[in-house]
Amino acid sequence: MSWAARLRTPGGRGLLACAVAGIALAVAGLTLEFTDAQPHLVAWVGGVAALLFLAGIPLARGDADEVMTLRARLLIGASAGAVLAVVGLWRATGRDQPVVLLLLVPSFLLLVTATLAIRAARLAAHARRMRHLRARLQGQEEERRRWAQELHDQTLQDLAALELWLAGLSRTHDPDRLAAGVQDARGMVHEQIGVLRHLITQMRPLALDTLGLAAAVRELSRRAEGAEGSVSVACDVEHLPDDLPPDNQVAIYRIVQEALSNALHHAGCRRIAVRAVIDGSDLVVSVRDDGVGMPAEAPADALTPSFGKIGMRERADSLGAVLGWEQAEGGGTLVTLRVPAAGRGPTAS
Repeated sequence: MSWAARLRTPGGRGLLACAVAGIALAVAGLTLEFTDAQPHLVAWVGGVAALLFLAGIPLARGDADEVMTLRARLLIGASAGAVLAVVGLWRATGRDQPVVLLLLVPSFLLLVTATLAIRAARLAAHARRMRHLRARLQGQEEERRRWAQELHDQTLQDLAALELWLAGLSRTHDPDRLAAGVQDARGMVHEQIGVLRHLITQMRPLALDTLGLAAAVRELSRRAEGAEGSVSVACDVEHLPDDLPPDNQVAIYRIVQEALSNALHHAGCRRIAVRAVIDGSDLVVSVRDDGVGMPAEAPADALTPSFGKIGMRERADSLGAVLGWEQAEGGGTLVTLRVPAAGRGPTAS
């Protein structure tokens, strides 16, 4: 999830408010200290700043390494506020022996701990990027292998059979048999044209270029319903705009495609609903099924990542969108893609 998307959530706004207020108070306390202001005031300002930074820690959300980085930075701010508070308190006591300065020890320990946590979070983020890169490359290799297998097992073998069939026809002198053979050959060619069209559509949905995103998603839903005769797919995507940049259309289409595929092959469902609505300035696209749902003990963000889910997450990030999985009300799984207004504009290549 992008930072802009996180700040749109209530927790993100609360975290931003705590951080901004804490920074403002820390700067104000530092200014008061250098201007020889009332030491009690410096102590209070520094203490409140530290408390604000600490209050923001539970509001940090995101991936584990991102949460660790956010909390470590808030701890650094809290330690800075604590140092200001201790210095102000020392000045307020007016003692020659700075016994109160011993309170700086835990503040500095907090600072060192936060610095080490940031370093550990950066290493964890690098490791996570490497894992995702390897997973993406492996997913691409699996995709190439699947296309090669599909072409070899079906298309190439059928074309080879057609070649043998035509070779046999070339040696016949019976007009009736020749006419019937040509008709059969035309049927085989027509079937292979359909197979190749399906493969091409899987690689690049032509409906996006010719009919637009809404029509392409409807066609995708229709084909998904046809692939599994026992599953009904309801599609209500009238609010999908057709003036999105091409890259954004492809990203939304692929996310819906993967969500439908997961529902068809893993959910054991009977009904799927694909829906698009406008919520304020956001575009919200959802895919809901009535299948087995997610394990009760596993939150959505802790789902075991797969090649498909990693691809969905990366496409959502390219839109600056929020992608989530949750237990649907009444059973099943609900996949939601929330695209902010900024993500509906042109994307940088």
